[in-house]
Amino acid sequence: MDEYLSGEQMYTTLLIGLSLLFVVVRLTQPKKSEASGATNERFMKFQRGYVMVYLVMTSADWLQGPTVYSLYKHYGFTHEENALLFIIGFGSSMIFGTFAGTLADKYGRKLNCQIYGITYALCCLTKHFNNFNILVLGRLLGGFSTSILWSAFESWMVSEHNSRGFDGDWIGGTFSLAVAGNGLVAIASGFAAQGAVWAYNGHPVAPFDLSALALILGTLLITFTWPENYGDSQASQSQGLQKALTAVKNDSKIAMLGLIQALFEGAMYTFVFVWTPILEDKGAVPHGFVFASFMISCSIGATVFNYLSANQKPQQFLVGTFLAAAAAMAGPVMIDSPLVIMVCFCVFEVCVGIFWPAIMSLRSAHLPEEGRATIMNIFRIPLNAVVCLVLANQGSLSVKADFAICACAHVFAAICTIRLAGLIKASSASQPTSSI
Repeated sequence: MDEYLSGEQMYTTLLIGLSLLFVVVRLTQPKKSEASGATNERFMKFQRGYVMVYLVMTSADWLQGPTVYSLYKHYGFTHEENALLFIIGFGSSMIFGTFAGTLADKYGRKLNCQIYGITYALCCLTKHFNNFNILVLGRLLGGFSTSILWSAFESWMVSEHNSRGFDGDWIGGTFSLAVAGNGLVAIASGFAAQGAVWAYNGHPVAPFDLSALALILGTLLITFTWPENYGDSQASQSQGLQKALTAVKNDSKIAMLGLIQALFEGAMYTFVFVWTPILEDKGAVPHGFVFASFMISCSIGATVFNYLSANQKPQQFLVGTFLAAAAAMAGPVMIDSPLVIMVCFCVFEVCVGIFWPAIMSLRSAHLPEEGRATIMNIFRIPLNAVVCLVLANQGSLSVKADFAICACAHVFAAICTIRLAGLIKASSASQPTSSI
């Protein structure tokens, strides 16, 4: 089939097909009912308000992503120096992220989200300087900021959802809407970033200025529309960290959730670094079309989550999701067809779209409120360590070996999910405290 559908034609056809599929899936998804909170105007207002702010803040991250490497290259830094800067960013997230979590639980999640806007805007400012040390500072700020993005926002929303008395079953719909919207925002941000580069005479720093504007807007929205909420505000930071570590140690469900997250996301970030070379090995790649295809696939997955969660618990359908992801990652190891490889990648992105609202729903049900943000950042320690190891050893592993490792990680994630389902069932039988 490759001889009839190859090159740019293949990528264009896939993108059009995925776009049509997304429209069909969205239009035919299960109708919202009272059980989803759709008839509760107070909940819908809360949901729309949160998702709007969340998407503004994630757009700031997406605006930066596609041009970070090209900016460093534009400044004359080598591939090795580029890799070192990326390692510094992930290392910063691994080291300082835990402290960001304790700050959020003690001093407030709203404050932490405001700090995200400020520190990430400062990170954007450093991109104007062709100086390695200043760029290192920017990567440190960026790693700290993204730790907040992936923990404090979710922690704030879950706490507000519960404190306002909304049904626990409604929260999955908020996560699904946020993830689906995030995929579409990523595509729009990619086009906006490219337009900014063109408008700035080809200089790749322009998207970072757009990102800073989005961060300022998001921070203002948070300041004037969000109330504050806390975890354990009485405990010191060291006590908060100790309590969080004790919770992970003493509750097998929490520990298993962390392991599942580290396995899947570690493989996911590895995929981010290795999909380009294996596709470029097959011919010219229109990166914008590929990125758009991935993001639409992710949005399709977030919508599929609504179908699955209508009849099953997340711990049930995640097993099949992880096995599908493993099969998708095994494809490039065994098959050389660029069409089949690209289809495998899109299947994997659908799995990513299912994973995010599912794991968020599980975290909302099983992480203790007083240390939620801290525990979420503890989960990111092994994840960032895995990514740093992969980056540091890119020269010693073949691309196919990277994909094989990803496939194995997803299989282990499926096994851990089976174990998690058993733990949740046993816990519910002895003390029914959660609907998930």
